[in-house]
This record gives sequence, structure tokens and C-alpha cells, in this order.
Amino acid sequence: MRELHSTRDTWHLTHSRPDVLVDYFNPWTPMTRQISQLTHRFGMVSALCEQVSVDEKLLELRNALAFHLLRAATWWRMDFAAPRVAGMPTTRFMAHIHAHIDRVAMDETLFDVLTWQHHMRRDDPSHVMVLGTDPLCRGGTSILYGLDGQRRFRFALHAADTPHVTEWDDAAHTDFVSTCLAARARHGVVETGREALGEWDDARLEHARAAKYHTLYFRQDTTRPVIDRYIEVLGEMTRCRSRFGQFEFGNILNHVAFQLVRTAHERQVSIADVLREGTTQPINLRVANSIKKRARAHVAHGVDPLLREGLDAMLDNVVAGYSLSDQF
Repeated sequence: MRELHSTRDTWHLTHSRPDVLVDYFNPWTPMTRQISQLTHRFGMVSALCEQVSVDEKLLELRNALAFHLLRAATWWRMDFAAPRVAGMPTTRFMAHIHAHIDRVAMDETLFDVLTWQHHMRRDDPSHVMVLGTDPLCRGGTSILYGLDGQRRFRFALHAADTPHVTEWDDAAHTDFVSTCLAARARHGVVETGREALGEWDDARLEHARAAKYHTLYFRQDTTRPVIDRYIEVLGEMTRCRSRFGQFEFGNILNHVAFQLVRTAHERQVSIADVLREGTTQPINLRVANSIKKRARAHVAHGVDPLLREGLDAMLDNVVAGYSLSDQF
């Protein structure tokens, strides 16, 4: 048994590192998958840390995953509560984070900006902690990202001929993706000397609409049927004009579809039965099949790969439904 634990420990030390699981500066990486990976790996590593004799490196990994789970929720502005998300009391979860930041100075600085601001001019928008550069940026101008004293994300453009001059743009946002979209729009203007493409404006407006769904990602909405949310998000996606908006709302729609199919599985009914509860409209078999297809897309692209086999099996056991209506 100890050999089995050692094998698992070694695997996680290689494959469950936060830098492997999260790409903070690339908004095209589905945030649902990254959050799923952090949450699931934190749970798995925490369980391994309950062993009588545990490797110190594994404890450090658990603590790092706790910190990055909180960082990711802040990065994408998701409501976070340790008991609901991490499955443990807040005090215990925060103890893991403090153990991590005691070891990693950069993360301690970021945590300070997000909390007490002992090292910042509190609430000062002109005092900005540098977070990093945009890895996808092209051309002679680079993009620098930061977090200011009001805990808002900022960006600055660095021209090749003045790399040491940093003038932070006045625009400030409560989530990173909003700042990234604004930065890339501005970057395009500087690089081309032309007005920003309309798609950037569309992407920013569409992300603003999507942000509320990200905020509530960890919350289970029991106030209305899941199908209502599915129809709402589907409507939002069809309104999107930018590629990023379609990508973002497509991922949200896949997640809601998965929640709907999981509800059917938990109740041991068909997808059609769940749909009937939330609408008086006739249910077409194609709709139920489309929802199941989107649920599969969520499992394929929006969850930790370690969960896929079990979730695919769950989806296999849920039927779309037959004789749903007279409309075939």
C-alpha cells in the first residue's frame, strides 16, 4: 500500500503542479477546466497528505494548490468559499495558504495586495504590483499586467525603444480577462496606427455579460429550473458577434448543459423529463440530444482530464428521452 501511495505522490508532484494546471495570461484556455483541475487535484493531494508518513514536498504542493485555487477565483472574479469549493473549514484552508506564502515571496506579495496591503499604499490606484507580461503579444510593443492598490487589474504598453518606461493605462477592471481584452485592443491600435477592430469592442461587451456567470460558477442556482439558464445562455451566445464571445458563452452553455444532464442522472430520469419541468413548450428530441452533446463537450474540454472517464460513463447512462412530443 505504501508503494501505491509513493507512486501517486510522485505522479502528483510532476503532473499536479499549479504551473502545469493553470495558464493565467491566456484567456483562450477554458477557465472551467483550470478551476476543475485545481479543485480536483487539491482534493486528491489533500487526501494523500492525511497519510501517517507524508513527503514534505507533497504538503508543499497541497499548500500551493490552495493558494492558486484562491488566486484563480480572484483572477476570474468567482465567488469563493472554502467549505463549498475546497470541502474544508475556512481556517484550515487559509492555514495551507499561509504555509505557502511563508515560502514563496512573490505569492506572499500578491496575497498582501489582495488582503491587508501591508506592502502597498492602501487603496492607491497609482501603486501597481506587476503581475507579468502577455505571452501571446506580437509586434514591437509588449503588454504588462498589474494589480493596483484598489485590487483592480491594470495594463501598460511597453514600446521596444522605451522598455523601462511604465505608464499604466487608466482603465481598471475587477477581473483579468476584461483587462486583457482592453489591453489587446489598445495594443492593436498602437501596432497598426488604426482604430481598434470592432470585434474587440464586441468581445469586451460580451465578456461583461458573461462575467456574471463566472462570478456564480461555484454557486448552485436552485431558484429556477436549469433549462431556464440554458435557454438564457443560448440566447446570449447567439447574440455574440466576436469569436471570443462565442468561445466564452459556448463554454458557459456547455457547463449548464452538463448540469442539466447531471440533474437527470441524479433523479434517474431522462433529459426530456428535466426539460419538461422548466418549460411549457413542446420538447423536441433534437433539443435533448443537443444538450447531451454539449454536456459531452464540457467533459472533454471543461473538466480535469482525471474526471473524464467517470463523467463519460455517467453521460452514457443518461438517455435523451423518447416520445417527447408530437414534433419529430
